[in-house]
Amino acid sequence: MIVGSQLHYIPSPTPDVALRDIGFFLRKMEAAKKRHLFPIRVKTALIVVIFGMILAEIAMVYFSLVTSSTNRENYKNTSTKLAYTVALSIDKEKAQAITDKVSGFYNDDPTKPGRDQQGTPEYETYMAKFETVRAMQEYKDIQAYLHAVKLANNETDGVYLGYVDLASKHAIYVCYDEENEDFPLGIIDDLYEEDYPMVEAPEIGFVASIYTDEATGLMLATTGAPVYGPNGKIPSKSGNIICYAFVDIRMDAVRALQAERIVRLFIYLMSTVVLLSIIGIIVINVIIIRPVKALQKAAMSYDVNNPDQTHEIFKKLDVKVHDEFQNLAEAMKTMENDVNLKIHELMQANDALAASQLVAGKMAELANKDALTGVRNKIAFDNVVKSLNEKISKGEEIEFGLAMIDLNYLKDINDNYGHDSGDRALVKLCNLICAIFAHSPVYRVGGDEFIVLFKNRDYNEAKQLVAEFEDKIAKLSKDKDLSPEEQVSAAIGYTAYIEGKDTSVDDVFKRADQLMYVNKRKMKKKTR
Repeated sequence: MIVGSQLHYIPSPTPDVALRDIGFFLRKMEAAKKRHLFPIRVKTALIVVIFGMILAEIAMVYFSLVTSSTNRENYKNTSTKLAYTVALSIDKEKAQAITDKVSGFYNDDPTKPGRDQQGTPEYETYMAKFETVRAMQEYKDIQAYLHAVKLANNETDGVYLGYVDLASKHAIYVCYDEENEDFPLGIIDDLYEEDYPMVEAPEIGFVASIYTDEATGLMLATTGAPVYGPNGKIPSKSGNIICYAFVDIRMDAVRALQAERIVRLFIYLMSTVVLLSIIGIIVINVIIIRPVKALQKAAMSYDVNNPDQTHEIFKKLDVKVHDEFQNLAEAMKTMENDVNLKIHELMQANDALAASQLVAGKMAELANKDALTGVRNKIAFDNVVKSLNEKISKGEEIEFGLAMIDLNYLKDINDNYGHDSGDRALVKLCNLICAIFAHSPVYRVGGDEFIVLFKNRDYNEAKQLVAEFEDKIAKLSKDKDLSPEEQVSAAIGYTAYIEGKDTSVDDVFKRADQLMYVNKRKMKKKTR
């Protein structure tokens, strides 16, 4: 009921806490009938699959690392064996002959131009000397031998000889298995840092290593074995080393083989995961899903919309799994008993509460509505002001504007034509305001005062809308064909909230009110 301007709610005959809890439970069961559930068996399968895939991924990564490491070692061993085979079987006298020739050209050239000097006169002069080496029969024989070794080993990418200047840490190509633009006879390369140990101990040669050929992009296993000769002229700290026999083994087949094995492993592991998922679902179905579905079916059989029905669904359950599900079934039977005793009281209480809320809603609507015009009243405006002030105090970014509108000559209309005419003039003005500012809430805050709260679309078009209002008011006030209460005249003042300047809605209201009175004085001067 309404006492003065305050709202007082009639206490409803609500049930006690236990009844409200039962009502909440029943509504939950009713909602469960309409809700799509995600079955436990699916969740179980997903969990098994996810963990299986994680384990499979770990196994595949481990397998890949192990096989990769094993393959790398195998190829290093193959490269090492072949390099030492070439070093032992090559014709030492011919190898020494061409090595002496190449090392002589190298040692006699003071510039010793490397790869980075290609194209320079020094480089061209240096490289031209080796044409005489290519013409040597020994060179041709050695090259033919190296080429034969390459052809006899399918995965071999290159077989070649190299001379090493230990002092300068230079490697000079003596003979390649076939002419190669990237490794021409006599070209000088720096030793890699990983090969530095052989400077102190030349007999260890170039230990097998894996690297990627920049020119071809191939992954190669490379070894350099020392070639010994009884008559060599190359000084050495470890006996009579003529040169080094190098062998490059391609490892592209390794990747293909490894990928094939990983695919096989993946298929095996995925088959295992699927089998485990099926077994897991069967086990879970027997020990969990069946009892849960029995309880679920009983719970969803409740019809809370039929208060006259006596529920005995759980009473008929026969769940004997000797675990928490059996205890749950017994607890549900006890609850079912309590529900049957209290359900009618609960339904009555809910009906009474709904009726009370409906009355309260209507009273709240009436309390915020202006009786004459049907728009919002000052109470509603005060509530909006409170909300806006909270946002301003919190520093939130907001955009709004206020238009203050005041009906002119209301007292004259009331005195000369009666208060009914004054009311009609107010309604006429209110309808015009609502029509022009169609997207903004309108409030009647005084006898002849209205406020428009500009937001969103109207806020962005405020100037055009205010101008339209002033234009229509001007036409109405001058229309002699209308009755006095229809010739409404009103002044408007509009301003927008300025962030950082305005500390409350009242600051905006005062500016709008001042502008309205300025316009009102101008309008009255024109009518004199």
